[in-house]
Amino acid sequence: MSSKNSKIAVVGAGITGLVTAWKLQNKGAKVEIFERKAEAGGAIKTVRNDQWQAEYGPNTLLLKDRQVAEFLTEVGLSGDKVTANPEAEKRFIVKNGHLEPLPSSLMSAVKTPLFSITGKLRVLLEPFIPRNSDRDQTVAEFVERRLGSDILDYALNPFVAGIYANRPEDLSLRHAFPLMDNLEQEYGSMIWGAIAGSKKRNEQGRIDRELISFKNGLQQLPNSIASELNHVHLNHEVHSVRESNGQWTLKTNMGEFGPYDEVVMNTPLYKLNKQLVPITDAQLQTLQNVKYPPLSVMLLGFKKEDVDHPLDGFGFLVPEAENRKILGALFSSTLFENRAPEDSHLLTVFIGGGRQPDLAENDSETLLTIVLDELNDLIGLNGDPQFKDHIYWPKSIPAYHVGYDEVLDVLNEIESQNRGLNMAGNFRYGISVPDCIKNGLSLAEKLL
Repeated sequence: MSSKNSKIAVVGAGITGLVTAWKLQNKGAKVEIFERKAEAGGAIKTVRNDQWQAEYGPNTLLLKDRQVAEFLTEVGLSGDKVTANPEAEKRFIVKNGHLEPLPSSLMSAVKTPLFSITGKLRVLLEPFIPRNSDRDQTVAEFVERRLGSDILDYALNPFVAGIYANRPEDLSLRHAFPLMDNLEQEYGSMIWGAIAGSKKRNEQGRIDRELISFKNGLQQLPNSIASELNHVHLNHEVHSVRESNGQWTLKTNMGEFGPYDEVVMNTPLYKLNKQLVPITDAQLQTLQNVKYPPLSVMLLGFKKEDVDHPLDGFGFLVPEAENRKILGALFSSTLFENRAPEDSHLLTVFIGGGRQPDLAENDSETLLTIVLDELNDLIGLNGDPQFKDHIYWPKSIPAYHVGYDEVLDVLNEIESQNRGLNMAGNFRYGISVPDCIKNGLSLAEKLL
């Protein structure tokens, strides 16, 4: 733990690192942040091209914690907050080639063609399914045991693809979806837990859920934080972080910096190596076992008259059982205003991930053909795209696999063996932007 007069280095200007640096600086510490790229924000990137505004990384921020809402106000963003169109409440799942709305009420759940009669009746048994003694289970095992295969295939499978770009068979329930695990452990049932736990969650700082972005896109968030920091070193790639006599020194492509009392490493696990940080072969091997599946994002704009579907919702997700070549799509211009010209739609389509990693690696022209074929089949296209862009993430979102405790233990071990070195990022305590904001605030408090 450091004093308020500490000198602290943050390596990596992703959202966790930025928030940590901001909070530390506000508390009086001298903070310097180092980023190898020419801009802050990590995976959060908004691109404006004439009247098209596209997101390369995260598209929305789900605001449901008072702490995050207060932080946005403190960094001066509350006035630029843009709330999603109410139509975004409607979400579609593909079944038999059709976009079916996800049930939003008891009556729509009874009537939906997404699940069979047997599957719907199976859900009613959930409160009577006993707890599982083995908590280190996959999301798929948990959902199939408690809710049945219908819910797994046509609700959780596409949901996991939409959040983690992955498969429920490849993720740990306890680490990827701790709320579901907690409901079973505390209440013995997800249904009873959801009902009984709502008051408790409100007492823990929950607020009414709000899906938001900002006037200039999500990148306005990291840009606003970075603009308030006193020492941001862009185009500075850190090559090594080393300690001597309780002080830390950074070697970068622009020279040596230090000494520092603390260093926050806000870098992905796959970037870590023995030259960068003091780490053993065994520790490195454990961290490199965490998979970051490749993901391609295809951004396409169409004239509204050239799309048969009204695109009246958040977007659609594709269950693996449908055997299609895309994970889903967001109706970006329905979600928020000023994302496309008035007479046009903007769609954000996702390809690959843990489900079909090889597909993500295709070149732009190959992917365009694949995506247009899928979209034509699902929403009906009658014209060529007016706008197109492609971003490839060779390593996208960390997969919290079964046995992820070993990864967390190694991170704790590295910190205990190297006093003053702190490991931070979306590989720890949640992958969402709000998770990263909360983690950054928490880490800053811990350091001071």
